[in-house]
Amino acid sequence: MKKVAFYVLGLCASLILCNCKGQNAGGNSGDRAVGDSVQVENPLNVGMPQVEKFVIVTNEENAEVFKYADEESPWRNRWWEECECDNPDVAVKWSNENVPDNYTCEKYDAMFGTALAVLGEEGDFYKVGIMQEDSEYEYGFVKKSDVEDAKPAPITEGMLAEMEEMEWGGHYRILKDGKYKGLVLYSQVDELEGESLEVGVMMNGMMAFPTLNTFILECNPNAQEATITEPDQEAFFTGFIYYPKSMSNNPDDEWMSWLDLNALTDEQIEKIVQMVQQKKSEYVKYEYVFPASVGDIHTFWLKSK
Repeated sequence: MKKVAFYVLGLCASLILCNCKGQNAGGNSGDRAVGDSVQVENPLNVGMPQVEKFVIVTNEENAEVFKYADEESPWRNRWWEECECDNPDVAVKWSNENVPDNYTCEKYDAMFGTALAVLGEEGDFYKVGIMQEDSEYEYGFVKKSDVEDAKPAPITEGMLAEMEEMEWGGHYRILKDGKYKGLVLYSQVDELEGESLEVGVMMNGMMAFPTLNTFILECNPNAQEATITEPDQEAFFTGFIYYPKSMSNNPDDEWMSWLDLNALTDEQIEKIVQMVQQKKSEYVKYEYVFPASVGDIHTFWLKSK
């Protein structure tokens, strides 16, 4: 299954080059180092994140995350809202901040095996990004003695196929040629949230998904062809895709079926991509493997320009 660890967020333009050009390689690309700048062509014009390097936590007791490059500085905490609701507020905070009465607080170290993107260093500390989805951004510092250098390994189609077998409900399609060569379609089936589709790109051995590009999928047994529409009002997703049973992977089983991504036509993919391009994404989700172990994907977030 996907391992969603720490997330990278850059607040300054130096972390994303103008017009997403001149990007860093990030993955294996010959002998090119992680910090080198390269041009990347892809259907969504997504840029590679510029980080100094990646490291992995090797301290079996986890790595403390500090606010400054000082062990005496505040450490990283996570707050959980105590409420009878489906979506409680979760926030990344520091130990010197007062916890509201209706929140539970816990120390939030970087776990053993967590991949981190290094944004700088000060003395015996690395500066890393420590953002979670739906949380506000902060930088943090980890001790160099708690981590080791790590080099991303390229994600392959074979690896994704094995992941599909391990993770029920997750499916990939990578376009190998044509106008949108390198485009990644990733669908997911959740028992509670239903079926959805994300659109991203494969480049330099990693995957990148601009946020706010999710499509809600639903099978319409009475339809003859797929219908792709936008929401009636501003939403945190891009659109709806209603598809006929003929586009299902298992049309005879209502409960164990989902959209067959290979059934999408060139015209339908064209419309999907155009809708994604029209949606301004604030962040990009980058997915790497450290190393090439099946099902061990680490996710980072970077703020778009």
